Amino acid sequence: MRRTVRRIMRRWLPTWVVVGLGLLLNIVSALMTNFYIDDATQQANTLVQQQQNNDKLISVVWQQVETLERKREHIMTMLTVSDGAGDVIPAPVEAQLIKGLSDWIAQPPSRLRLATLPDVMTQLDTAQRTLRDKVDQLYLDNLRLVEIHGSKMEAISRMRNLALFLQVIGLAMVLARDLNRRDYAYASVSKKR
Repeated sequence: MRRTVRRIMRRWLPTWVVVGLGLLLNIVSALMTNFYIDDATQQANTLVQQQQNNDKLISVVWQQVETLERKREHIMTMLTVSDGAGDVIPAPVEAQLIKGLSDWIAQPPSRLRLATLPDVMTQLDTAQRTLRDKVDQLYLDNLRLVEIHGSKMEAISRMRNLALFLQVIGLAMVLARDLNRRDYAYASVSKKR
């Protein structure tokens, strides 16, 4: 039975065809690894890098939210102390406070007084809300990046498995040449007996 199968294989598929197919499968496997898998791995690494950049940016934006909160507390403290003393904030201090606010709010007041405090607080609230929205958006972007990265890694895993399978099958076909030589050697020894 085994010899019959070998004879059929020799008649239907010459050894060089099997070896050629084996080499072709190995080349396809190498090309898959070199082009598709390496490119997909670079894309996955880019996604991870984007995610890390977003994490750093989230940290920076949260620090900005906290900075605005400290500014709010500082202005309220200064106005409360000056009002409690029956005095106004000294002009150089007031100028520095207003200058510090101008980096964060669109319309800083010309003078810091209890009367202008509600408008300043509203603008600070708006600035903080904008920053929090940015944090939310970055967080949602990270969730999307994690999902894309996961699906890309699954695709890479499937392609690596396929490339490995093609490589093993190709190697087996190339080794068929050696097995075929051994069969010829065995057959010629058998005939001599």
